Amino acid sequence: MPPSFAPIPMSFTLDTNILIYSADRSDASKHALAERLIARLVQRRGAIPLQRLNEFYRATTKKRLLTKAEASAIVERLLLSVNTIASSASDSREAMRIHDAHTTQYFDALLLATSTRAGCTIFLSEDLQDGQTFGALTVRNPFKLTQAELTILLT
Repeated sequence: MPPSFAPIPMSFTLDTNILIYSADRSDASKHALAERLIARLVQRRGAIPLQRLNEFYRATTKKRLLTKAEASAIVERLLLSVNTIASSASDSREAMRIHDAHTTQYFDALLLATSTRAGCTIFLSEDLQDGQTFGALTVRNPFKLTQAELTILLT
């Protein structure tokens, strides 16, 4: 069972799939939660790996969820509203270690390393294993969180 959230301030970041749900209205509940999470990230001026914004642009335009202009506008708004973090050489080294030690894809490992360096403690993702920890960073699937956990995350 995944660990519960402690009632302490936490810094979270988002995987690309959460960003995509904010643009994809085909699943109303996932869309609504993704929008709430992004709004909270912006309000806190949280961190997001730059790689995720690039992946969001590519995925939403390739799948034709958004026009290039719409996707560009969202990326630009986020670039101005959150702390974007680029991967460093030390992140690459840590990603190789994570990739070697776990079954995590290399580019996911790079995002985990980059997010950890940025001080994030929660990595919200539907694709990675819910509850898995990587040092101080814990992966959580926001669509599996209890209402109490969501309340803590969003306050």
